[in-house]
Amino acid sequence: MIRGLYTGASGMISEMNKTDVISNNLANASTTGFKKDRAVFKAFPEMDIHRINDPIRSGINRLVDPRPFIGSMGTGAITDEVSTDFSQGPIKTTSNPLDIALSGEGFFSVQTPEGIRYTRDGSFTTDTNNFLITKEGYYVLGQNGLIELNGESDIIINRQGEIFADGEIVDRLQIVDFEDKGNLEKQGDNLYMANAQDIASVAEVIQGALESSNVNTISEMVDLITTSRAYEASQKVITTHDELLGKAVNDIAAI
Repeated sequence: MIRGLYTGASGMISEMNKTDVISNNLANASTTGFKKDRAVFKAFPEMDIHRINDPIRSGINRLVDPRPFIGSMGTGAITDEVSTDFSQGPIKTTSNPLDIALSGEGFFSVQTPEGIRYTRDGSFTTDTNNFLITKEGYYVLGQNGLIELNGESDIIINRQGEIFADGEIVDRLQIVDFEDKGNLEKQGDNLYMANAQDIASVAEVIQGALESSNVNTISEMVDLITTSRAYEASQKVITTHDELLGKAVNDIAAI
């Protein structure tokens, strides 16, 4: 019975972690370029259950306890990892020339005080010195470094990420990809830190548009309800075991 308490508690903790992940997805359902997360569980090793103290007669005056196999018993679950779903989000037109969406796999490179970070959020603007920046104030990087634009220029960005001002090329957006996106770590401000070498991206650049979050609010709400019910089931397991322990201590001991 004691083991049942731990099994139920591990289920509650796992479902709490999943609830936190789903809540974060829902909170960022309208965040540009946001990629939803998924909590991945793994089970603790199962235990084989054998019947004991049930001997059978074997020969004259000889008893043997065969301990027959009954089945397996789960010992709980744990959150193995929180993985990110990098599937494409819907692309919506904004007609703002500094709004840029990526169609396909790839990330914009931005310069932050902690180093180069990566994002799918292409809602850019310019600072007082006409450098292209993110809405959080981080510099957007081109192949030649920071991208400086003339504030009065007609800005055109083609499908390959080349930036033209008044018909003259200024730079090309530094767009990269990663073979194993599992090595990307979310850093806040819709940024990722890479723990792997980047590779060339083949994503198509779309000017005057933004990629929406890939969170499906209906699906997330269904998952939230399912998670809540699983949490309540684990809670019921603990309550039931607690009642059985109470009877074992109070009622059986009284006999």
